[in-house]
Amino acid sequence: MKASPFLFLLSITVLVSCKQYKKETASQKPIKTEVVLTKLWESDTLLKTCEAVRYDLKRDVIYVSNMGNVPTDAKDGDGTISVISSEGKTLTQYWVTNMHAPKGANYYNDKLYVADIDAMIKIDMTSGAVEKTIAVENAVFLNDVDIDSNGDVYITDSRDSKIYKLVNDEVSIWLDLEGFNPNGILVEKDRILIVSFSKGDFVAIDKKTKAQTLVATGILKGDGIVPIKQGYLISSWTGEVFFVDKNFPGDAATKILDTQEEKLNAADIGIIPNKNILLIPTFFGNKVVAYKIN
Repeated sequence: MKASPFLFLLSITVLVSCKQYKKETASQKPIKTEVVLTKLWESDTLLKTCEAVRYDLKRDVIYVSNMGNVPTDAKDGDGTISVISSEGKTLTQYWVTNMHAPKGANYYNDKLYVADIDAMIKIDMTSGAVEKTIAVENAVFLNDVDIDSNGDVYITDSRDSKIYKLVNDEVSIWLDLEGFNPNGILVEKDRILIVSFSKGDFVAIDKKTKAQTLVATGILKGDGIVPIKQGYLISSWTGEVFFVDKNFPGDAATKILDTQEEKLNAADIGIIPNKNILLIPTFFGNKVVAYKIN
């Protein structure tokens, strides 16, 4: 039977369309984002063993948790909270005093919640007065803090491998992560992200089912987490910062900063989101260093 010219043209059209579809599909594969940090400023060195930073958009200031003298788990009353400007200038060195070893901090409705070994300190952000000290029974080393959109406070205990939840000034264990040594924490809408201090793993935990998903690997001594549009920046206490690309779940994190030769740690990092500025407390370096996120 003689082939129809119409069928011949149709087959050619389909073949060309398939090739074009394959070409377009291949071009749509995600490409890993490159993140570069450019140093902007550093504060003075009056911030004694600075462990955590949090930016307050409303007041355009940065709160810095200072653990004071070592050992860092001593109840010695020399811990403080300082306030510096978004350009790194010290505004109030001793904004809150008589703490022990303040670490992670975050705020909700003008209340700053700070982890202090085995207690949560609730501070009025308008006056700087300690409003309440909330004991966390059996806590060993409370570390990082993040707060849900409804005001629920989540706290990691990096030495006892637990995550606590603070609701209406009442504390309960939310999850036991035996052997994980959770440090940095970031609360999202449906999940909670945790980086391990001992294992190098960065995981997501479903709020409802508490099922765990591996997000990234290779971040030993993981400390703080900040979100950016392309994924997450995670600090390693030893003096490194890693980038986790959200389009490549489960991959090894990419190192984008290393200050170990300068003998500067990278503890619980923060971010000025509207300016794309990463804030790094340098722990024994006693200063905060800011980097532009490019």
